[in-house]
Amino acid sequence: MKYFATRNADSRETETINKQVSFYKTDTFIRKRYMIYEYDFHERENEIRKEAEAKALEEKKAMAKGFRDDGFPLEAISKRTGFTIDEIKSF
Repeated sequence: MKYFATRNADSRETETINKQVSFYKTDTFIRKRYMIYEYDFHERENEIRKEAEAKALEEKKAMAKGFRDDGFPLEAISKRTGFTIDEIKSF
């Protein structure tokens, strides 16, 4: 743990770690692959987030439509959901 805090390789094991870290930092092929991996990872996270937001919006619309169909006042639905009255009428 001391090595990770200080980056001081003072044993055979930490020297091995230090050499491997140095190698991977300078190897352009591995760096490129890692950057591609990071990019793909973040792109997938963004896709998942957008899908979740779209699903939540559809659920919110369904809830507003259900309240509307049950006869709740449109003003109250609008206040609680953030949809305009025209949007609620169009669901």
